[in-house]
Amino acid sequence: MGEPDQNKSANQSAQELGSESRATAENKAASADNAALDKTAAGQVHAGQTNIAASQNNAVSNTANSPIKDAPLARYTTLRIGGNADYFYQPSSVQDLVALVSDLQKRGEKWYVLGGGSNLLISSNGVRGHVIRTAGLTGIKILEPGLLEAEAGARLPHLAKMAAQSGLSGLEFAVGIPGTVGGAVIMNAGAHGSSISAILKTALVLDSETGTVKEMTNDELKFQYRRCLLDPLKHVVLSAKFIMPQDKPELIEARTKHNEEYRLKTQPIGFPNAGSTFKNPFPDKSAGYLIDSSGLKKTQVGNACVSELHANFVINLGNATSHEVAALLKQMQNTVKEKFDIDLTPEWKTMGEFSDDELSVWRTNK
Repeated sequence: MGEPDQNKSANQSAQELGSESRATAENKAASADNAALDKTAAGQVHAGQTNIAASQNNAVSNTANSPIKDAPLARYTTLRIGGNADYFYQPSSVQDLVALVSDLQKRGEKWYVLGGGSNLLISSNGVRGHVIRTAGLTGIKILEPGLLEAEAGARLPHLAKMAAQSGLSGLEFAVGIPGTVGGAVIMNAGAHGSSISAILKTALVLDSETGTVKEMTNDELKFQYRRCLLDPLKHVVLSAKFIMPQDKPELIEARTKHNEEYRLKTQPIGFPNAGSTFKNPFPDKSAGYLIDSSGLKKTQVGNACVSELHANFVINLGNATSHEVAALLKQMQNTVKEKFDIDLTPEWKTMGEFSDDELSVWRTNK
């Protein structure tokens, strides 16, 4: 989700710098509800104790499984792009989530799960069906020394810092990944040479087609680079357990801080973005290197732009649309293909109404 850009520029482009203060302000305003959730969950976790933070966003209905109709989604994505959902929910417990998905599945309704909103492009035309946001499921507890459990909506940066304070090592890599536990399991999120699969013991998964909930082992999930066997249109991660070696908190916190500072220096966090755009096709040729070597930094389609700071990041300069982003991704793919004869595959998932031409961006050779 965040490989180094081997030819990164020392300075951002003038256009990025000129827009940074505005974009940062937009980010702060749009993520106010996320900050409230993180603040609620900010109590420290100590070995042998439990800290359950399952607060619910005030912006949604007080009844967990009662929907908001025609709900705007852009504010819930890190790229700040997305139209309205026909129906929007935010369950406040794992039980509510299971009941909701099971009910929608039985009625033959389309449903989608939205976690932290990173590594995701939602159509500006919106989403037909039901969108279920897991941000209210933030329960975290230490089951025994070296074994931590977190619900699907727990945010990775918060989880990494809480684990560090508790003397639990293994999540230092995740401090710069703005996603949730559920999405991290589905996509095998990773950075700094590690990934979720390296520490995950089991994941509690709902199979919507059978209506069963099963605790799946690491081997059963069949992790690969940025994926596992779970289908996000069929499976819902409810929680996960992580094996985390114990270490001195100050040492873990130092490693975590190093990774966090590295992200600040190498990624365009002053602009809305969805994280690393394309998967690395080869260990010795990162997507960022290929895109940069193709001369694509600062390339724009509308208000979607390839970052000058890190070529594998697409940023929203303000009011960009999903259509502009999809067109830019296609241009990046075509240029790299022409220069290197290498197909780039997006890390991002899509949600909502896209044209066949736009979806062709995601139909590359794996």
